[in-house]
Amino acid sequence: MRKRCRFARIIKLDFNVIQESYNKIRTWYDCYVSEFSSEDQEIQINIELKKEHAYRVVEIVNELAVNISLDESDLLLIETAALLHDVGRFEQLVQTGTYTDSDDLNHIQLGLDVIEQHDVLKILDEGEKNLVIDCVKMHDLSVLPKSTDKRVLALAHLLRDADRIDVLRIVSDYYTHKKLQPNKHLDMELKDMPAIAKKICDAILAERVAKREDVETVNDLKLMQMSWIFEMKYKMSFKIVSEKGYIKAIFETLPKTDLVIDMYRNMKIFMENQL
Repeated sequence: MRKRCRFARIIKLDFNVIQESYNKIRTWYDCYVSEFSSEDQEIQINIELKKEHAYRVVEIVNELAVNISLDESDLLLIETAALLHDVGRFEQLVQTGTYTDSDDLNHIQLGLDVIEQHDVLKILDEGEKNLVIDCVKMHDLSVLPKSTDKRVLALAHLLRDADRIDVLRIVSDYYTHKKLQPNKHLDMELKDMPAIAKKICDAILAERVAKREDVETVNDLKLMQMSWIFEMKYKMSFKIVSEKGYIKAIFETLPKTDLVIDMYRNMKIFMENQL
């Protein structure tokens, strides 16, 4: 039986309170994640990977925020959303042994359920709580709702950029060294074969993000992840991805057909034009 992680309630909301709130939520997060373990070594590796991913996304949010005008309280709130954005992945991994979302089991809804069940955000006021929840809801959307409040939309873009930057870090390293330690979870259990879906190619050549429902192979997955650059919002996001060489590293693991080279060239030129 799992122990329930608890923290004290805070009533008055100002910058110092939000800072203290974030620290307490991070303590809760550490406690919650520590409850998950698996005898399956690969699942355990992915549990640790997801825990560290959340910390890295918090760091990247801070790095991106340096170059935009962001209130200190909003920064702490988006750090909170960054910490919690994938909290549903742990239950998903233990229950299903996969990262693959389905209509019945989606990691975002699982995460929202965890946040509600543990009353994680009770130390924030209603407005700040809703902001964090909205950012968690939208962090994985390809198209953010136009009706979204401008403040929330800016923070959701910040979280989505930071999340995808760190995923690109993870997968570019994984694909490069895959033979040393295969991880079917990072391959999303897809077939590793040369074929590339036409819809994936068409999207990238049109400077659009490829759709997940069009992904059929590991190569499709790689290209879809590379295509995230077409949705990135902030100049610093392009700078990080470019300087770290994530897109190039993934490209080096793809078959060097004329079409793949054309897609890579298209993405490279797009990134250069954003800098």
